[in-house]
Amino acid sequence: MKKQFYLLSAGLLLVCIAHAQLKKGDILLGGNVNFYDAHSTTGGTNEINKQTSYSLMPSIGRAVKDGLVVGFSLTYSHNKYITGGTPRSVNVSDTYGLGVFARKYKILGAGFALFGEGSLGGQYTPANNYTEGYPKPPATKTYSILAGFYPGIAYFISPHVQLETGIQNLAYMQYQHANYGQSPNATKSHYFQVGTNFSQALQNFVIGIKWVI
Repeated sequence: MKKQFYLLSAGLLLVCIAHAQLKKGDILLGGNVNFYDAHSTTGGTNEINKQTSYSLMPSIGRAVKDGLVVGFSLTYSHNKYITGGTPRSVNVSDTYGLGVFARKYKILGAGFALFGEGSLGGQYTPANNYTEGYPKPPATKTYSILAGFYPGIAYFISPHVQLETGIQNLAYMQYQHANYGQSPNATKSHYFQVGTNFSQALQNFVIGIKWVI
């Protein structure tokens, strides 16, 4: 009886390992989430600075060949930073994005796989910086084109369910155009940037779940 049980367990494990490989035609549906909360104290004072952010990134893709998925993704993120003191200064922003991605898997075995994902998309971010107790100024509106690289590790808990984690936009390249104030006195700026997010790894650390259909 024990021998049959071990053989059955080994067989199920082999099935999971065998399916830890996306086959051509598979649909990958799911998303990632991120939450970050931090507090700090201004040197020499008791003023407490607070930062809270979260993001939601649903996506859908199709395996165009074994281990290679291309698809579309949406992004919503919220960030709020409060500087301690009286009165307090508040910086709050929301980001909305739409993009395309390509993801390549490297199977490790035992249900684990590494992946690298390249993405390209557009983002819109209204932001406001104001002092509590005073009227809010017009929001700054920023439009961005962003290319990013997202490395991570995935674990197939079943042939149809995948858990993953990694660092979103660990390396990136972006162009931004921002409008400050209101017409006819609005100020415009734009810049191009290439960089990495190693120093902000915790803020860009994501976990996610995907369903293979």
